[in-house]
Amino acid sequence: MSRRLLPLALALALALIAGLAGAADGKAVYDTHCASCHQPDGAGADGLAPPLQGTLGKRLAVRQYVPGIVLTGLAGKMVSKGVTYTGMMPSWAQLADTELAAVVNYVLGSFNAAELPAAHTPFTPEDFAALRASKPTAKQLRAWRAETD
Repeated sequence: MSRRLLPLALALALALIAGLAGAADGKAVYDTHCASCHQPDGAGADGLAPPLQGTLGKRLAVRQYVPGIVLTGLAGKMVSKGVTYTGMMPSWAQLADTELAAVVNYVLGSFNAAELPAAHTPFTPEDFAALRASKPTAKQLRAWRAETD
């Protein structure tokens, strides 16, 4: 390699490494922020947190519903797999959009892969930025959920 190309190649390699290091790890975000309630395997905890395992594919009929819950949280009664949960899912708005996209994609891919619609595409940080800007309300989230029942 010529001496002129070496600095360029080095800069490109460093940028690539920095980009990979900065990419959010969905499993790590899940383990840190979600697993204590929803359990490491996404099975949920009766009376505390509904299961994520095998329950979210149909909810993607309204694409913004699942990210909306993660971003803004939701309190009140919810039925999942025939069990009624009354509690509160906290907002995770303090997380970066990259982390939010990574954790939702991890949950969908790890716990719901068989139920994903054929046309589903992974969520991006830009999806979360747009949702964050639109500020969905609890009323909107409940309406979106009702559309997927």
